Amino acid sequence: MKTRLLVVGYGRMAQAMLRGFATHASKLESFCIQITGRDPKKIRPFVQDLPLEVAILPPTPTLDIEDAIVLLATKPYGLESFKYSGMASLVLSVLAGVSVGKLAGHIKSQAYARCMPNIAASYALSSTSLYAPCATPARDRARALLECLGGVVEVSSEALIDASLATNGSALAFLSMVAQGLVGAGVREGLGYDQAFELVAQSFNGFARLLRENTPQEIINAICTPGGATIEGLSVLEQRAFKGIIMRACHAVVKKGRTKSS
Repeated sequence: MKTRLLVVGYGRMAQAMLRGFATHASKLESFCIQITGRDPKKIRPFVQDLPLEVAILPPTPTLDIEDAIVLLATKPYGLESFKYSGMASLVLSVLAGVSVGKLAGHIKSQAYARCMPNIAASYALSSTSLYAPCATPARDRARALLECLGGVVEVSSEALIDASLATNGSALAFLSMVAQGLVGAGVREGLGYDQAFELVAQSFNGFARLLRENTPQEIINAICTPGGATIEGLSVLEQRAFKGIIMRACHAVVKKGRTKSS
């Protein structure tokens, strides 16, 4: 008998995760994947184009979760939009700021886990943190599902799930702003927009590979030459406290998304 994987929510993160699962469809052959939400019309076109079999459940006052793995992918305030009957085998939540205690008070399960993926899950390239205060079999099952979406780092507390908002949850939005600035700089200096965009996109590809084998400081040292152009630009960023600005923005994200006590 196949294990039910019930995805609750139709939003961008739910869709990104389903796209990621589709890239590893062979690893999910033992699962019967279902999705539900408030309005099936919103998700039907997406599911029809997805190279993965996903059944759309009609909205009902109460969802049957008996023995299912429940992937909660609504907005945090959406937790109380649904009622559940039965006992899930595992609840895996992407809801920022919603504690395991609060999850347990709303939905019955043998085990609970929280994770913080990002939208690169669409390409199975998510950077995902996982907090799983449960027995080994359930933790391993949660990790195996998330590894279909990219890399997984396990953390030891819910506070560290909050902290990972800075490193992976919101990081792609901040990096997108950096990319916008670099493209704009290229256009300012005379490149066409398409040229600048292509050069920046490939620079990010190269940077990702470099970062797997080098620290940020090692990359900087390899690029900068004494009295050269790059160190001149870095001096401007240091004068404007660029790293400090990034750190303060990340701190604001973590503060906003901090887990509320149950």
